[in-house]
Amino acid sequence: MAAATQKPGVIDANSLYTLDEVHQRLGLGKTALRTARRQGLIVKRIGRRGYVRGADLLAWFDRAAQDVGGGR
Repeated sequence: MAAATQKPGVIDANSLYTLDEVHQRLGLGKTALRTARRQGLIVKRIGRRGYVRGADLLAWFDRAAQDVGGGR
């Protein structure tokens, strides 16, 4: 999982995050996370817990930013 020393908002491509950690780090609510999943954010489940690889989250963020014309 993500290192405890990382600051909110920081996503490391080589870390694994719970959905709660994604929510806390990016300030996304449950509805926004559901929308992100529909838009292609890959969430892996183990039991009832969902996890997101940092690399997948950063890739989704880049695609989402380009979709609204803000990314390069």
